[in-house]
Amino acid sequence: MGEIDIIEGINTGTVDHTTLHTSNGCDMSHEDPHLFSGTWAKDGNTVADNCYIKAPGQSANQGCSIVGSPNSYGAPFNEGGGGVYVTEWNSTLIRMFYFSRGRIPADITAKTPNPDNWGVPYAFFELGQYCNPDHFQDESMVINLTFCGDWAGSAFNSNCPNDGDCATFVRNNPHAFQEAYWQINYVSVYQQG
Repeated sequence: MGEIDIIEGINTGTVDHTTLHTSNGCDMSHEDPHLFSGTWAKDGNTVADNCYIKAPGQSANQGCSIVGSPNSYGAPFNEGGGGVYVTEWNSTLIRMFYFSRGRIPADITAKTPNPDNWGVPYAFFELGQYCNPDHFQDESMVINLTFCGDWAGSAFNSNCPNDGDCATFVRNNPHAFQEAYWQINYVSVYQQG
């Protein structure tokens, strides 16, 4: 079992988290931090570098999570006109790139993407010895907004201290979510030849 969350964030957050959620046997603690520009997410003092959803010392369903670029999520992302997220996934790696509006490589707009020309990705997950690539097969693309999920629900009181609990706030304040939607210009999928 394996899930790849390309864009993940909560409440008033302003940076994207890219997260892998797997069954046991996908540990990224050996990952070379020079292979990506982001940073491992932390749960208190615990680095979230084990993708197993029941990893000892990590929150339930936390997975391994890399924090992306500033302003890659939430209000600053929207105010900047959005951007482009790219995921490269093959049998040896999963890596993520983010480009803000105005910094999108020409090969992406020309629909001839070449990730090797884009520099260091913000997230990099090596598949192989410490994480079997079989965790990631037959993936489906899902685009959704989740209100009060595991992460957002548990952090709601600290992120929004004057708003009560998450479920009650969502139920009683539908007007607060008028701007909660996706505006997607396009989704492209390429296969390496």
